[in-house]
Order: sequence, then C-alpha cells, then structure tokens
Amino acid sequence: MDLGSTVEAFFQDEVERAFRDEGLSPGVRVEHYVVQLLAGYAVQQIESTPLALRMLAAADAPLRERRRHLRNIGDTSLYVSGFWSDSLEGRLVDVDYYIEMGGTAYGELARGDARFAIDPLGDVFGELAAHFVRFVGALALISRRVATPTSDRDILRLYRQWQRTRSANAAARLAALGVVPPRGDGRLQ
Repeated sequence: MDLGSTVEAFFQDEVERAFRDEGLSPGVRVEHYVVQLLAGYAVQQIESTPLALRMLAAADAPLRERRRHLRNIGDTSLYVSGFWSDSLEGRLVDVDYYIEMGGTAYGELARGDARFAIDPLGDVFGELAAHFVRFVGALALISRRVATPTSDRDILRLYRQWQRTRSANAAARLAALGVVPPRGDGRLQ
C-alpha cells in the first residue's frame, strides 16, 4: 500500500467535504494545494522558529528565498490556525496572530514581484489570502472530524469548545463519548 497516496486520498475526501460544508468553492488548484499541504504536514514537523522572525528573514532575503519563506509562513499559519487552534488557547500568541501572518504571507505571494515572471500559483495564493479565515474554518472542521479525544483533558477541551460555539458537531462528538451537553442550567447530564 502506498501510504502517500492513501494520506492524500484521505485528505482529498475531507477537504472536499469541508469546503462544501463551509460553502467554499475555490476550484481544483486551491483544493489540490490544501490537500498537498495537509498530506505534507502529516509526515513533517512544524518549524519552531516564530513566524515574526521568519517574516523578518523573508523581508531581507533574495526574491526566490523570500517566496519560499512566505509560502512556508502561509502554509504553517493555515495549518496551525486551522488544525491546532485549540492548542493556542490561553497562549501569548493566539489564533488571530497566525491568521494575520498567514493571510499577509499569501497576499504577498499573490502580488508577486515585477522582476520575476508571474507565479503559476499566484491565483491559488490570492484565493487563500482573500478567504484565509474561511479556509481556517474548513481545516478546523476537518480537525474536529478526525480528532478523537483520548483523555479527560481532551473531552474537557471539546466541552469548552461546545460551550463557546454551541456547535452541533461538538455536541454530537460529546454525545458519542457519552457526554450530553446541558439543556438549560449549564450542568452536564
């Protein structure tokens, strides 16, 4: 079995479903880009250098390297803010920071540079920049669908998410775990 194509096929189905559920219709190239991004992060670690330092390095880098930095910032921001937003709660750097950095990076890539030929992915980056928050929402939806709480802490995090959002998806996931969200008085049933 080719694990790479299996991971891509899995994410292809999830991305199509999430885009449909979120009312996104960005086209095949953006969909493919997001599938490849998720498949890539399934097998690689997230770079630990803070985004602001990477953005500073991009500003001072030669054009080709600058594009590589910006793409990495955009990709990391989209992945982290979409897939791991719960882990950013209560931290100094929150999901809004990742959203701002990612949207900015993709926006810069979409604008391109007059000294180079038009980037073949310019329209993809433009779409990601213009609707960054909606793409984050789609990735968050995928994350919620595929992540199974494994500890009491995970279940409590899911319950707190339900408290904030009153999400039907979160309520259904809680119910599947035997936790019935409260109806009116705020206590679990």
